[in-house]
Amino acid sequence: MGLIPQDVINQVVGRSDIVEIIGQYTVLKKAGHNFKACCPFHHEKTPSFVVNPDKQIFHCFGCGVGGDVFGFLMRQEHLEFPEAVRFLANKAGVVIPEEEQYTSSPSRQIREDIFKINNLAAGFFHDLLLKDRTEEAKRGRDYLKERGVDLETVKKFQLGFAPNEWDALLKYLKSHGYPEERVLAAGLIIAREGKNGFYDRFRNRIVFPISDVQNRCVAFGARALSEEQGAKYINSPETAIYTKGQHMFGLNRARQVIGQMDKIIVVEGYMDMIMPYIHGVENISASLGTALTVEQIRLIRRYTSNVVMLYDADAAGQAAMIRSLDMLIDEGMNVRVAALAEGEDPDSFIRQEGLEAFKKRIENAQPLLDFKFNWLSKQHDPLSVEGKSRISQELLATINRFKTEVAKYELTKDLARKLNVPENILAKQGIKTVVSGKDTNIEETQRRVVGFGRSAQELLLSLFLKDPAWVMAAKDKIGPENFSEGPVRTIVEEIWAKVDAKEEWSVSSLLIRIKDETLQGFMTRLVSIDDEELGDTARVFMDCIAKLQKDQQKEARTRLMEAIRQAERAGKKEELDQLKGEFNQLLKRSGV
Repeated sequence: MGLIPQDVINQVVGRSDIVEIIGQYTVLKKAGHNFKACCPFHHEKTPSFVVNPDKQIFHCFGCGVGGDVFGFLMRQEHLEFPEAVRFLANKAGVVIPEEEQYTSSPSRQIREDIFKINNLAAGFFHDLLLKDRTEEAKRGRDYLKERGVDLETVKKFQLGFAPNEWDALLKYLKSHGYPEERVLAAGLIIAREGKNGFYDRFRNRIVFPISDVQNRCVAFGARALSEEQGAKYINSPETAIYTKGQHMFGLNRARQVIGQMDKIIVVEGYMDMIMPYIHGVENISASLGTALTVEQIRLIRRYTSNVVMLYDADAAGQAAMIRSLDMLIDEGMNVRVAALAEGEDPDSFIRQEGLEAFKKRIENAQPLLDFKFNWLSKQHDPLSVEGKSRISQELLATINRFKTEVAKYELTKDLARKLNVPENILAKQGIKTVVSGKDTNIEETQRRVVGFGRSAQELLLSLFLKDPAWVMAAKDKIGPENFSEGPVRTIVEEIWAKVDAKEEWSVSSLLIRIKDETLQGFMTRLVSIDDEELGDTARVFMDCIAKLQKDQQKEARTRLMEAIRQAERAGKKEELDQLKGEFNQLLKRSGV
């Protein structure tokens, strides 16, 4: 693969705002000159992820990752560097010349084609719902009207209708130049059994496009219009751009409000999200009918750590919610559960009871342990010995997932009160639960921390990165040889090479050259050192230079002393006299 020209990369950097790009993935809040957020790459409750708009870099003081806008996208979207450049170039309107030696990787081309195919398919379905005059399409429109979905909502969510034909969509996509094998890769058609050819996956159904947080259509869900069609809902299969359990329906629309309100309401299905949303409940998203996955929870955590679960009151909905609760605790989320009566769902409830009643249900959401206790009490008699034992065993395993001992203590005390069992008995049982291995998440994943101290070398490099003028001030006093082998010296050598070649440089250009993620994180951490921590920068600069010079002289004395000892042992008088002369000159220069 050929290289993207450097001047094109520079254009992309110049037209891209790291705050705007990262703000599409997580809610950034102004903090002085910078912006802060909870890190999207590891779990944390207190924001330690900092975006510096002046240097166009990010750094997390919790897990140590850092870099420029390309580095962020490479981690977030799992892209290679050229893909990240092209991704941003497309957003920034920068044209990358297609050179003969530059060929897109097959996997990347498939992804791009599927995004385009999905976009065409969504438009095809949407136009049919709005304009098609067949009886089936009219039945689709009537179904949505009966559910309270008006024209504005249809357009807002780009709802569509899949015609009652075997290959209408396939013909449409082929007319736009996409071969059958590419449409198959998008999951929109199915191969005929025992025959040649394909047929459309979605037929005679209301279609719900599923978008990622960048508003790209990644998949579809579709609801049957008659019981004879089999499954009420069918969904796209997994593709190169869609993995089940990694997306939330409607999160692309709701994420900003979720971040502003610092709370999300999680529901099950498409209509459970759409109806509250159009009634004014905008901090809501759907898990698409399944228990939440770890990937979905981490997606939510980019915007808030406060979750209200609002699943259907039927057995399937309650079981899915129970499966989600422990994972939510493991990921450090604050969880409450809103109750619905048997037969109710968020869609029907808000249409029948109204917005204020819906909001009241959310406000009265139960703490997680209260909900789980009530649920378990329906399975086991809380007044019987066996029931108390089963309930306590289940809940203690959940309690032991909490991170702090205070939380465990208070929750155990509350459980003891509910079961009318002495606290010390439950406390002992809790210890046994952990030891027996029932708490499968008691050993947390070790956090990746870049462990560099505040040495004089690092402080000096921090000054270099903050203001290149310090490099010119240091050039006649020290060089890369004054720095110990390691990350600092590697970066200093890059800077010196740029300066010696009389090339302009910046932190961003260094990050592009230095691909090592650990070095990038190290560099952004040094750039992010608060100016108040540095204090008088001129004094820091002079002190650091003096320290490096002194360290170099000390190392030189040590080397000469060892050489003198070896010359003495070998009886090399001339070499010994020369080395002693060098040693005396070094002492004079050092002022010793």
